[in-house]
Amino acid sequence: MVAALAGAAPFYTIASAQGTRAFIRVTARDSSGAPIRNAELAVVRGLHDVIAHGATDSAGGAVLSVEGLRDSTDLQVVMRKIGYQRGDHFFPLYPHDTVNVKIVVGVVSARLPTMEVRAATDLRWKSYHLDADDIANSDAPFTDAWDVVKRLRPDILRSRGGCATGVQEVWINGKRIVLPLEPIGMAKTRAFVGAPPDTRVSYIPISVLSDIAPEHVQEMMYHDCFDHSMAAVGSVNALFVTLKPGVAFQRDVGSFVVDSSTDNKTNPR
Repeated sequence: MVAALAGAAPFYTIASAQGTRAFIRVTARDSSGAPIRNAELAVVRGLHDVIAHGATDSAGGAVLSVEGLRDSTDLQVVMRKIGYQRGDHFFPLYPHDTVNVKIVVGVVSARLPTMEVRAATDLRWKSYHLDADDIANSDAPFTDAWDVVKRLRPDILRSRGGCATGVQEVWINGKRIVLPLEPIGMAKTRAFVGAPPDTRVSYIPISVLSDIAPEHVQEMMYHDCFDHSMAAVGSVNALFVTLKPGVAFQRDVGSFVVDSSTDNKTNPR
């Protein structure tokens, strides 16, 4: 996690080509409702294109501006501060728009339970879990979430410790995705390019993950054949995907940024 920019002003303007200016009003709170002061903020397009940055003030607020917008653009605000979980929120931004973004994150305990420390160093955890930082910190080119799994966590495609198969089921934000359209032709062929030779998966993860943008993923966790902790149909040999706030998923459509409601906007400037 990156340290906050101490003393940085809460208002930034990023110079760009002549055009319109839009504003993003950010409020950062922890899970108790307390403001998060001096947290580093970045407005990101895609995975790595930072187009604005700043820091929260003493009230946990900041106003960031983006210039040169000619059409609507899907962006995310990323908040980082030592002692807090990473915060993300996706939103569409339009020329002349002013969008209100609320980020709520948990506090990271300085004393982690013994079980959590063991889990973080466990080989199975490292093989089956990844999050937004793992994706953003990778130099590999990603087309979709299937690419992410294939390149960063290939053990999910073949399992470890004697399981007969890799991932067969996918859950998105706690909902099992059943019977998506099967990839065919070149799409199916391309899906296996770069996959480990002992890949053993059903068509479901290929279809579902190929429809999720890599920057939309907050976290993934795979449950192999030995993991019955969920005790639900389709929860074994299953990949559980959590999308970032502001992102939704629809079967056979994919992941997409949810348009801000009028409650999240103020009058255009």
